[in-house]
Amino acid sequence: MDQTLEKLIKLQEIDQRLLEIKNYMGDLPKKVQIQENDLTTLNSEIQLKKEQITALDKNIRSCELNIEDMNTKMKKYKEQIYLVKSNKEYESLNHEIDHIKTLISESESQLLDHTVKKEDLEEYIKINLQNVDSINKSLSTNKLELQSALEKTQNEQKELELNRDSLFKNIEPSKLNNYERIRQGRDVGMISIIGQACGDCYSQLPPQIVIEIKKNSEIISCPSCSVMLFWDGAEE
Repeated sequence: MDQTLEKLIKLQEIDQRLLEIKNYMGDLPKKVQIQENDLTTLNSEIQLKKEQITALDKNIRSCELNIEDMNTKMKKYKEQIYLVKSNKEYESLNHEIDHIKTLISESESQLLDHTVKKEDLEEYIKINLQNVDSINKSLSTNKLELQSALEKTQNEQKELELNRDSLFKNIEPSKLNNYERIRQGRDVGMISIIGQACGDCYSQLPPQIVIEIKKNSEIISCPSCSVMLFWDGAEE
């Protein structure tokens, strides 16, 4: 058998087993990563909302103090209005009282606006803290399942990857690049023929090509799917 062909066959066997290991773990690695990213995003958003609430609390207190101060002034002016001795003084006090009423109304509107925003933020935090709790529980379960799957395959996977690296160094670059290009698109770069057909796309092959493939003396690609072909010795 051609040496390059033999090495590529071994490489495909390793890649096939690595793919089986990946499939065994399923989408757990991706799921764990997504959940960890979601937690980071949620916690960051919750922290931001808490900071916004802190700022709103300051605004709310400021409005309350303004209202308290204006009400004190209002009381003072209302007491003074009974002591005025001229219409001019009376009108001046009334003007100040109307102005203070306007300021109080504005502060009350701001207070209401800040309070509503704070309540909305608190509700957001409440809901998303529940989401964080739910994701944490699911993430914990998924991590345990992933760890279990990794423990079952970790040693084998390491050995396979070492063998794969070793093979890489001893395969002609052009053949290796071609194999990798095909494998990236189809999960298989090389496969045995089945009878008279390609073992990947199952297209029927010309008899002469089948004869050449069975010699295992050179690399021949499927005319239909481009996968590299060899013969594993199995007859139909």
